[in-house]
Amino acid sequence: MASEAPIADVEPAPPIPIAVENDIPPTSTASAIAAFEPRRNHATPPRGDALTALDQRIRSVRLRAVRAIAAAWNTRRLGYGDEGAHPFEHEVAALAGSNSGFATDYLAVSQRAVSDHAAELAASRSTEGLTPIDALVEEFGLSVLAVDMLLVIAAPAIDGNIARLYSILANDPSRSVVDELLVEHVLDANNHEIATELHAHSPLLRFGLVHPRTSRARPFTSLEVDPVVLARLRCETPHLGAAVATRVADRELADLDVAPGVLASALDALTRTPRPARLAVRGRAGTGRRTLLASLAAQARRALGVIDATVLPREAARFAEALRDALRRVQLAGMFPVVHGLEDVVLGEQTGTDLARDVLSMHPGAVVVTCPHTTNPPFTGRCAVIDLPMISETRRLDVWQRALSGAGRWARDPSSLAARYRVGPGVIRRAVTAVAADDTGIPCDDALETYLRESRGHVLGQHASRVERLATWNDLVLPLDIMDSLRELVGRVRHRRTVFEDWGMGDKMATSRGLTALFQGQPGTGKTLVAGVIARELGLDLYQVDLSKVMSKWIGETERNLSKIFDAADDGQAILLFDEADSLFARRTEVRSSNDRYANLEVNYLLQRLDSFDGFAILTTNSGGSIDPAFKRRLSFQLSFPFPDEETRASLWRAHLPPKLPRATELTFDALARKYQLSGGYIRNACLRAAFLAAQEEKPLQQEHLERAIALEFAEQGKLSTTGSIA
Repeated sequence: MASEAPIADVEPAPPIPIAVENDIPPTSTASAIAAFEPRRNHATPPRGDALTALDQRIRSVRLRAVRAIAAAWNTRRLGYGDEGAHPFEHEVAALAGSNSGFATDYLAVSQRAVSDHAAELAASRSTEGLTPIDALVEEFGLSVLAVDMLLVIAAPAIDGNIARLYSILANDPSRSVVDELLVEHVLDANNHEIATELHAHSPLLRFGLVHPRTSRARPFTSLEVDPVVLARLRCETPHLGAAVATRVADRELADLDVAPGVLASALDALTRTPRPARLAVRGRAGTGRRTLLASLAAQARRALGVIDATVLPREAARFAEALRDALRRVQLAGMFPVVHGLEDVVLGEQTGTDLARDVLSMHPGAVVVTCPHTTNPPFTGRCAVIDLPMISETRRLDVWQRALSGAGRWARDPSSLAARYRVGPGVIRRAVTAVAADDTGIPCDDALETYLRESRGHVLGQHASRVERLATWNDLVLPLDIMDSLRELVGRVRHRRTVFEDWGMGDKMATSRGLTALFQGQPGTGKTLVAGVIARELGLDLYQVDLSKVMSKWIGETERNLSKIFDAADDGQAILLFDEADSLFARRTEVRSSNDRYANLEVNYLLQRLDSFDGFAILTTNSGGSIDPAFKRRLSFQLSFPFPDEETRASLWRAHLPPKLPRATELTFDALARKYQLSGGYIRNACLRAAFLAAQEEKPLQQEHLERAIALEFAEQGKLSTTGSIA
């Protein structure tokens, strides 16, 4: 059967020229693409021709099985147990190699049939097109004997009649359909060579083309061909499971929307990665991680098999096994495996990254993982890392314009979309696709805004709540220096592009490009109120982070939740509000227990995340001294809200009572301000309380309503005195 096997020595794939950035040498490109294990550019024969070739190879297996049976008849290894003077006499003699001549005619005919068919195959074999068997030889480096064995093991699943021939040849109902000993008999091959091809490190078992399925010892272990391989032999589309999706390139490398220099650094990383490749592509959602990989893989004539880790079983042992199986299926299907979403998997005290690390390292082929830009690659050994930063506002505008033009839509102000939403090209194209079916005669700005806000709100809504009622500048009663600082804060947001891009400050600021402000002061001094004013002024959504939904007892879960929040806010058009921030951004402590260590890890993560944060976050605290000093060094603004003096308190009393509220007499706010040392929050509460007291009595508001309301405020805080300060 050796003459029937496909060629085993495959010429290496020639370098594939691609057009990318002008500063990338062609030799560098060819070396980088080699990490994707390029396929030869051979035509594929029509399915009918490929199936005919497979049938011819399976007929060879059938004829060889018949020949093996004839050889067993000839020696009486297959015969009757009561033949001869002793039980099983002929079978024992056959096994000892001292019996023959009982079926010479059958053996000669079957041997001739095998030889004749081999000659027919050799004469009819066409070199046009790469058959599925040829492709398997090229991809997995199979020897001639390994191919023969693969077909012998696969034959019963392709032709059920062969299963009956195997059972006759085995002559033992307790044996499996195919085992190592049967393969040896069918191929009439040396048992040591067969054993070598079934070693754990041989291509057949290492890549999973063949599976040992039972616990019986060799050579009686059941052997089966992987269903993906069977599907490929039959020219069918393999079933890869619900967690695997095929991804093909939809654009050339030169057309990718990535930051300058990214392609050059990506190719350099691929050139330096060990073989088989271990690669991590890091970036935020929508930056084009899988798009880049698909375009690179296309240069190697490969498609991606993207494994969504979030679809795998939610039990640690089953998760690892399912990931191992998915990687094997993708590789057997001839695709390049990419694992996505490990950071979103949490199984008890273990993360998807931790569970996947050993599985990824033990995978015999190349593998890529996509992960957030703040995540360490989940590999135990050497790997290459490609970082995809967010594209600039200018490039985002170009992506918006091209995406809208390609969809036949138009927007009134695409530059505003590019400025306010720091999203990647993938998000931009999904947004345009989502509104493509709408009326093309009207601008789609509003529909795009709705899509982007809903997408961001879906993520933020899991850990934060949107603040609907926002104050205005007229509601604020603050010192002039604080008001000036707040207007500077607003201006920094509005002029971000001018400073960072037009004036080049972005090139000098590798970290801390985002805007983070700390508002500190006693309760009720207006910190949270000011956050709403800023959000209204800038037209941004204000999301108040719910720390009870962020903090988790599971290791790493808090950091994962924070990562989702910061990433969503990075997209723009939102402000994160961390009220009572000292509970999360507290000082690191001396490590005396495991709890201290993990708490410090959360603080360290926040410090690193603030460095890479591009969005807008406001932290409020009643005790600025509780905030870790390392956080303060990373803050863009630190504003101390003073306790209001007497004059300011009087203004606050006037500001919190609207003109439409009926009053019986002239109210003496100066006397209230002098007598009660209350901050703005308590003054607001007292005004509202007094209004309800007056409404309940069906009277206009009077001074005594205000005095009673203040007394109730003091009582609620456990104060016996009704003078002085509540705090």
